[in-house]
Amino acid sequence: MDSIISLEDKDVIVNTLVRVEIISSQALDEDFDEEFKLNNVGKKFSKISSVMGAGFSIPRLGNEVWPQLNSMYIIYCSKEEANALAKIVIKLRKLYPTEGIAMFVSMANELFSY
Repeated sequence: MDSIISLEDKDVIVNTLVRVEIISSQALDEDFDEEFKLNNVGKKFSKISSVMGAGFSIPRLGNEVWPQLNSMYIIYCSKEEANALAKIVIKLRKLYPTEGIAMFVSMANELFSY
């Protein structure tokens, strides 16, 4: 895979990972946390609470008209873990068809040196 940047420094390592973003109603936070534990995935993540947005379900803007909010998980992982996360999203979409659960996947390069 072509890297976005070119590095001449041999002490820098580029590690290619899958970036997964999961956006859903805050009401499903416990469901996602439980599924992550049961499936041994999502151990290394960033979580942004109080995410406002509108998609294919009702808007979640945290105001008087649309009081609900979303949460967003950002997880960098292997392709295998991304597939397991996709299965969780599909499962929860079936359980909660009106909650508007979104998952986005892209490739990312992690840079680190030693």
